[in-house]
Amino acid sequence: MVRRDVACTPVCPYRAFECLKNALIYRRRGKRIVAFCTWIGDECIGYKCQFASCKRHALLPDGTCKLKLERVQPRRGGEFSIEEEALREEQLYGKLRDKLKRLGSGFDKLE
Repeated sequence: MVRRDVACTPVCPYRAFECLKNALIYRRRGKRIVAFCTWIGDECIGYKCQFASCKRHALLPDGTCKLKLERVQPRRGGEFSIEEEALREEQLYGKLRDKLKRLGSGFDKLE
């Protein structure tokens, strides 16, 4: 079963859902927008349809959206020790310092 928050839907926030039969239209029902399939004359069933596709190639075979899946996954920031993070910050600072030195000679006054 696909989790609802990462499932591919016809009302895609990335506007990437596509019907290969060109039978998809959008209608309003009250305050919500509903995807309607003119080929079968009912609401679109989304990723379960054999003609469902994604313009960004993010529809996985089990019906999950790769774009939504990347948003939901936790960041890797909490996996590193303080020493590793400090080392990474020092390396980043060194790269920035070198780039600023190349831009102008006034960088030494900033330190």
